Amino acid sequence: MVRVTNIQDLKTAVNENGEMVIAMNNNDIVIMKMEEYRKKLLKEDIEKNLVKAEDDIRNGRVRDAREVFKEWKEEYGI
Repeated sequence: MVRVTNIQDLKTAVNENGEMVIAMNNNDIVIMKMEEYRKKLLKEDIEKNLVKAEDDIRNGRVRDAREVFKEWKEEYGI
């Protein structure tokens, strides 16, 4: 991340780093490279899906993969 204290710092950061994103986080303004931001979003999405998957496992919302593949083969020829 880049620490910016004025508009000139922002211009310099954009010129040096290319495409950037600006976001509000509570009362803070965060500026980061677009690539870094995309990685952050991907990480958050993966973490969210892992939490959901763990909840599914804990609550028995699972099926044996062999059964699913057998059904797919019968139904779709896969």
